[in-house]
Amino acid sequence: MRGFDHPDSPIMTQNTLLEAELESSIRTEEVSEDQTRFVVIELNKNMYGISTDVTVELMDTSSTQITRVSHAPEYVQGVINHRGTIIPAIDMRSLLGFQSHRDGVRSLENLLAQREQDHVNWLNELKACAESGESFTKATDPTKCAFGQWYEQLRSDEAMLLELTKGNTAAKAIIDQFDAPHRAIHGIAKEVLNLVEQDRKDEAKALINDTWDVELSQMRKLFASLIDTLRPVLSSMMVITEFDGKKLGLIVDAVHSVFDCDESQIEPLPDSTANAEFLQGLVHQPDGSYILIAHMEQVYSSTKAE
Repeated sequence: MRGFDHPDSPIMTQNTLLEAELESSIRTEEVSEDQTRFVVIELNKNMYGISTDVTVELMDTSSTQITRVSHAPEYVQGVINHRGTIIPAIDMRSLLGFQSHRDGVRSLENLLAQREQDHVNWLNELKACAESGESFTKATDPTKCAFGQWYEQLRSDEAMLLELTKGNTAAKAIIDQFDAPHRAIHGIAKEVLNLVEQDRKDEAKALINDTWDVELSQMRKLFASLIDTLRPVLSSMMVITEFDGKKLGLIVDAVHSVFDCDESQIEPLPDSTANAEFLQGLVHQPDGSYILIAHMEQVYSSTKAE
């Protein structure tokens, strides 16, 4: 089993604190000769084991500069300079056929940007209806708009909230703050339409403008704050590996722990296992879960590591 290298200038984020904790457990605990120690990483909610025999270093991708490479396969996110050596950065999600981590974060950013724009459009439509006298057909119930449906589900589903925030208290506090301005925005619809019916259009427009300046402005700031807070929280980890004299930086969702097992504990894969070519087998855990054991030779072969 090889020891972990230390990054030259580690940034003590939540991920690098975990990295240090894992490294400590690897260094201080001996492994018997008939066992192999594995680093447990997460990809798309599945747990995988990478032998510490090929593991060089754990790094937080938020503190790692990845340079894009033109015309590279989609699973190659770019290259990094690892201690003077240029090595490929492989997005393991993409290699295994899942949505890449980068695309997942981008999808969340796009979702929140669209929900913000929805409320800009909502107020613009209400203003247009106030001026024209036409019927207003957008949702007046704050739980019925696209954001409201997502928001209500998020706040009532602890697992969904945890998956989004990774337990970050600042992100959860920001999410809670959406409720009041969001309800206030939807709450003006009936009042505006009543004012229009009473031929008090100037008052209706003034109410819309006030809501734009106050509640919509609050929501837009909250959307920006939520994205800024979640970006580092949702940062991925990179496992620097070395096999047969070649190195790869494997981008994974998270690094969780280490565990030891002997060869007899690694069971064959079920016939229906996806991405079986990248796996050696699986190891059942006492809690009923299992860890898929990565076939690093096949990972290196498939990525044509140089």
